[in-house]
Amino acid sequence: MFSTYKMMEVLDCLDDINEMVKSSDEFKNYIFYKNKLEEDYETKALIDQFNKLKLDFEEVERFGRYHPDYKEKRKNIRLFKKKVDLNENVIEYRRAEYVLQNLLDEILYVIGKSISNHANVVSSNPFFSNGESNCMTGGGCSCAS
Repeated sequence: MFSTYKMMEVLDCLDDINEMVKSSDEFKNYIFYKNKLEEDYETKALIDQFNKLKLDFEEVERFGRYHPDYKEKRKNIRLFKKKVDLNENVIEYRRAEYVLQNLLDEILYVIGKSISNHANVVSSNPFFSNGESNCMTGGGCSCAS
């Protein structure tokens, strides 16, 4: 068990890592595009309209394809989502978000692997996944060992 002093040291190190991430270009870029997304009138209007369409579709979706407007509303929401996805601010925001997520994944991977090769590091990036089962016995888990 960690002593209180050791726990405070770990928390201080985490604060340092947090500050390093916040001062990184990846984080600054993410915040820039996040603000741009929220402040651009056209983009904000697109997102608001999409959210309204989504709520409307959720009401219809409760009845599934048996609802008379299901196909039309599903088509409309898909087309509108494509319009939102092709908005330059949304594209840049998602790109910045992806880059920041990769930085965070890499940090977690380095920390996890410095503790143990069997540490289970959860990541959506396959680069940071070792492809192993992370079983403590080193096996492909059905845990016979």
